[in-house]
Amino acid sequence: MKRKIILLITGCILTVVALTCIQGYFICNTYELKKKEVKDVIRKQLLAFEDDPEFIAIEDACMEKSRDFVKAHKGNKNSKQDYFDYIKKNRDSLSVALSSIMDKKVNFKHKIGYSIYITAIFDNEGTKKDTVYLGKQLVLSNNIKSRDEFSLATGIWKTKISPSSKEDRDTYDIEIQSGRNYSFESLQKVILQEMIGLLVFSVLLITFVIILFYLSIRNLITQKKIADIKTDFINNITHEFNTPLAAMDIAVKTFELESITEEQHKNTIAIIKRQNQRLQSIFSQVAGASLSSQEIVIDNNIISSKEIEEIITDFRLSYPNITISHSIQTAVQIPMNQFHLNTILINLLDNAIKYGASEIKVTCNQTETFATLLIEDNGRGIPENEQKNIFEKFYRIEKNNLHNAKGLGLGLFYVKQIVESYKGTITVKSVENKGTSLLISIPLQ
Repeated sequence: MKRKIILLITGCILTVVALTCIQGYFICNTYELKKKEVKDVIRKQLLAFEDDPEFIAIEDACMEKSRDFVKAHKGNKNSKQDYFDYIKKNRDSLSVALSSIMDKKVNFKHKIGYSIYITAIFDNEGTKKDTVYLGKQLVLSNNIKSRDEFSLATGIWKTKISPSSKEDRDTYDIEIQSGRNYSFESLQKVILQEMIGLLVFSVLLITFVIILFYLSIRNLITQKKIADIKTDFINNITHEFNTPLAAMDIAVKTFELESITEEQHKNTIAIIKRQNQRLQSIFSQVAGASLSSQEIVIDNNIISSKEIEEIITDFRLSYPNITISHSIQTAVQIPMNQFHLNTILINLLDNAIKYGASEIKVTCNQTETFATLLIEDNGRGIPENEQKNIFEKFYRIEKNNLHNAKGLGLGLFYVKQIVESYKGTITVKSVENKGTSLLISIPLQ
């Protein structure tokens, strides 16, 4: 069973991991499709915008200035740095004009950045091609910046420059290559906003699957625990009943003897009486386990300190080798049925002895609102992880998967039921190999 639970847990973990990977794959694909869809829409809008006459006029102005630069450059009047300075000087005014036209002509759903770069300028003289400029110089933008830019298109602008004087050379061609890029101010944010429904659904789905697996595994572990408790209970109760029944069987055979003496007769009667009381005690524990605290009949008789001492004294007679001391406040009065208090004390004292106690101390005090009963022992103690379970029905402390002490696992459960029926509380403090203390508090009213 334990192996099956481990395999189930492993299977559930692998299933959740696989489901998460599949969901992640679909989300990534959806993200890329959304990204492509948005980019295609923007590309179409920008390409349509580039056919607008006002935009063409601005672009031509930039290209003509570049042509003038080439002409001056050919005459050694301007350097490349002069061209760069000119571009930077006029970039802001041209960008404002571009932004104004884009706001009027195109209704973008997203904030889009648009830029034009000069990438190369060539001087073609016949078959000879002279490189005037090669690089990436921004000449125009709408001042919306983004970390990532996407290529919209590339263009080639060509014109002829005729000789202006006799000293000039023949006519030559100018070729200006440009690149147009676009960008999103927050592309990832925009796409994720459009996918928010899918993301929320995916997270909820995976969370639901994890919760479902958790509940299934928890229920399986609980069922295993219940099955183990039932099996253990059957084994224990069989053993508990077997001992007194075997003793009574011997007693019956003794009575069948013809030559039975009076002393043997008395001893046999005593044996039958003790074993009968033991059977009744076991039966009472089993029957009491089926009662809830609400079904226990409350009888608020007043138990005095003397009656508590008598219970402890009678119990001490059965265990002469165990040191059982008591400190009971003289004026203490516990509002409880004597049978119930007797059951509580006998169970707790017997439990301490079962788990290795050689010294037990019972302390009973009373305050204005509570009567308290403290049982301390020097036994094996209770492991910290077991302490929260010791009051459960049929629960018994296990060590190395073996029960070293006899019992049905009902004593502490029944004690707690009685205490709670009187609206009291019971708490445990224990350190392994040092001992245990149990404190019971019963309200006086």
